[in-house]
Amino acid sequence: MRNVSGSDDPAHGADVKVTLADVARRAGVSIMTVSRVVNDRPGVGEATRARVRSAIAQLGYRPNIVARGLKARRSRTIGLLVPDVTNPYFPDIVRGAEDVAIRHGFTLLLTNVIEDVDREASALLAFEDRRVDGVIAASPRLDDERLLPLLARHAAAVIVNRRSDPDVAGSVRIDHEHGARMAIRHLAEAGRREIAVLAGPAYSHAGRERLLGADRETRERGLLLHEHRIVPGPPDVDGGARAAHALLAHDPEIDGLLCFNDLVAAGALQAATELGLSVPRDLSVIGYDDILFARMFTPALSTIRAPTYDLGRHAATMLLDRMRGEGRGVDIVLQPELIVRGSTVPAPPPEAHAADRTRKGVPR
Repeated sequence: MRNVSGSDDPAHGADVKVTLADVARRAGVSIMTVSRVVNDRPGVGEATRARVRSAIAQLGYRPNIVARGLKARRSRTIGLLVPDVTNPYFPDIVRGAEDVAIRHGFTLLLTNVIEDVDREASALLAFEDRRVDGVIAASPRLDDERLLPLLARHAAAVIVNRRSDPDVAGSVRIDHEHGARMAIRHLAEAGRREIAVLAGPAYSHAGRERLLGADRETRERGLLLHEHRIVPGPPDVDGGARAAHALLAHDPEIDGLLCFNDLVAAGALQAATELGLSVPRDLSVIGYDDILFARMFTPALSTIRAPTYDLGRHAATMLLDRMRGEGRGVDIVLQPELIVRGSTVPAPPPEAHAADRTRKGVPR
């Protein structure tokens, strides 16, 4: 660190911590004035403010965030947990939250709990130990009985992709029931009548809402969503491939498939290829989320687009409001969007459809 005395001798004052007093002496102002500039408070003229900032840059002064946090009982840190950082759905949520946090002078502390509810609980306790000012739980997997008491220990909390008790945490979520209804409607309008759902993890609250939407939409259209055609599984490519392979091999009548997310849909496309099924001719496949890679699949994946960046942005903004004692009881619901690509098209006439599946060697 540069010597605050201005000496070029590295042995003289090397590694000395630059203080507010050092900056004040260099700028020719009071310590209180420097403090106001550092904390971006009013009461300092622009010329003086510029002189203090110049002194800060010359001396390499850095505020002691820990000390400031202890004094103000704030750490200027927000804790954010996600269930799987390798899932392309979550980086945009993180980016949206981080953009808001940085703009307001906060640092984001990210924890990946790898779809493990015990790690999720430990992360929330670790956030408390680190004295974060607030917590955002993105798609938490814990049930309410464990999750809400842990969130209640924090001064402020927001849950993403799930309803919450507003006294404990705010909620920013997507209307997943509507998203699933749009997907089923699209499959039905494409002529699909034998529809199945790869439902993802049984503990996913968003997944449960999508199942509710799929069930209601199929009923209203006079279709049946048979219980054996609702298959839970891991929310990744391998999980989707295994579930789709087992389902389609034992139930070749299925001609439409709604998948928990785009990764599961990618696995379903892989399974269809292994079974000799042509997508979308034999089977229409629709995903959920519209991750970056969805348009790169073969065929390009029809999906329900989730406004992930906005989820993170709204969650961080709501958290800052709750930290100020504002926004209690607010529940923000964002709307998804149907994106139609090559994995869903109108089905061929029933006779041609059956004949083609027979030629492919798929049992009827």
